[in-house]
Amino acid sequence: MFNYIKRFYKKMSIKQKLLLLFSVQIIIPMAFMGMMFYKNTESIIQNKSVSYSADLLKMIELRMNDFSSNLVSITDDILYDAKMYAILDEKKSEVATEDLRDYCYNLLRRICLSNKEIQSITLASLNEYEYSYDLNAGGVSIESSASFKAMLEKARLAQHKPTWYTEVDEENKVRNLYLIRMIYDSDDFSERGLIILQINRQRLKDVYNDLSTEFMQSINILSKDNKWIIGTEEDWYNEKENEWISNQADNWGYRIDKKEQRLLAFMNIEGTEWKIVAEGSLNQLVNEEMGHFRFLFIIVMTFTILLLSIFSILMAMDILSPINRLVHSIKKVEEENVHQEVIVDREDELGYLSKCFNKMSKEIDNLLNRVYKEELTRREAELKALQAQINPHFLFNTLESINWMAQLNNVPEIRDMVTSLGALIEASIGKGSPMVPLSKELKYIDSYLLIMKNRYGERLSYESDIDTSLLGQEVPKLILQPLIENAIYHGIDKMRKKGTIKLTIRREDETIYIEIMDNGKGMLPEEVEDLNQKFKEDRDDYILGDNRKSIGLANVNGRVKLFFGKDYGLQIESEYETYTKMKLYLPIRD
Repeated sequence: MFNYIKRFYKKMSIKQKLLLLFSVQIIIPMAFMGMMFYKNTESIIQNKSVSYSADLLKMIELRMNDFSSNLVSITDDILYDAKMYAILDEKKSEVATEDLRDYCYNLLRRICLSNKEIQSITLASLNEYEYSYDLNAGGVSIESSASFKAMLEKARLAQHKPTWYTEVDEENKVRNLYLIRMIYDSDDFSERGLIILQINRQRLKDVYNDLSTEFMQSINILSKDNKWIIGTEEDWYNEKENEWISNQADNWGYRIDKKEQRLLAFMNIEGTEWKIVAEGSLNQLVNEEMGHFRFLFIIVMTFTILLLSIFSILMAMDILSPINRLVHSIKKVEEENVHQEVIVDREDELGYLSKCFNKMSKEIDNLLNRVYKEELTRREAELKALQAQINPHFLFNTLESINWMAQLNNVPEIRDMVTSLGALIEASIGKGSPMVPLSKELKYIDSYLLIMKNRYGERLSYESDIDTSLLGQEVPKLILQPLIENAIYHGIDKMRKKGTIKLTIRREDETIYIEIMDNGKGMLPEEVEDLNQKFKEDRDDYILGDNRKSIGLANVNGRVKLFFGKDYGLQIESEYETYTKMKLYLPIRD
């Protein structure tokens, strides 16, 4: 029986084993905890949401009371101002009335500007004379005599206390909100006028706007007859909910819609005829409530992990042991190129992977030497091809110069030119090592410049700034001559003014920086960008190309990359009709 189980287990795939591990360690305990959570979540969420809603509505009520108290204080200040009574008296002289009107206007203006919750303030007599100030227009009038009469009637019912008045439009929606208060004579208590404060509804919204949360997103204030005054949902109206709110006798209440998982709560604002209505999603509290189960979760998980640890460790070791052996063999091949066969007595994916690795490792071991030798041979052939390519390129131009000199000037300088040419041809034949000291490479430059100076005469001058500590560094043979040649033929040769070539060689960190600058024709920006892009390419076909103007530069760049890698090579900097700089980067070698 035991042997049968052992064979069956070995044939199981890693996926099946991991699924088994997942089922034992995760699904079973999570299903157990899920049943516990399910029984407690509903009641906990409901209790917390109701408590949270009550606290939120109470806080809004307190803020609204502060808001109202501030406005009532403003009306008290106006009632205690004796000049306000005088301006409501029509029997004063015209001059005195003008002074009082100015005083009244300035007072109302100061109140509006210092209390942003007031949109406008109006002082109206019983004869409907108005003295007002509005933040937007500077003055405001009551829109209709009907509105004034309605305000007057409501203020009389409130007697000496301020009261709220809502003005509705043709669609029966609240358009403006006012705090009104009757003015009585201090001697005989007769009616003298009416104080009308138009409320800035946005400032009213700011009173509770910061209390909106992800749970309680909808907060609205309704009038006594359930008309929307201000809130997060414009013109909030729900006939079913309004009817339920109107039938409630308590100052606050709530109801839960289990189907939509939403909570509706309301509270009457003390001292007003308004009510606060807030709606929230119960689902938002689920994540918060999970914290209450954390302690219980830790206890259950601790015992579950202890029971399953032995089983998990044994299964993990069974899976990881052959993987570790396979990884060790792969590192052997990678670091030491040593073939090491992996022996695994398995029939699952790890067994198949081990067989494939053993087969691949043998093939790599057999092919490594052959491929390596072929690569060396190919690189050597490329270097020889590049070395040979440069010979006809500059030899053609040199012979052309000698021919030109021989035809026009029968002078001894031709001997020096031929001597210099012989030195260059000898260097280009490719005998010996492809690397030469920098000092010897500079001698090739001197030979080439001697030939060119015989052709161009005073039109060509040469300057150099060379770090002598670098003269012993080895560089590819004839790596600088093509750059000097390019500067002459494509820069100085195409202009009539005196041409100057400056060679700079210096150390930059661990790099030899070589710069050849000419004051010739220069290149257009798009030509410079095109050349630099080609120089950056890591290609194996440097010797190919049919553009004779850039063959010397491509040859130099290609040889440098083949010798030292793609991090080294040529760069071009040029300004049209001004200058050209060819920058060559080579490594410093011990």
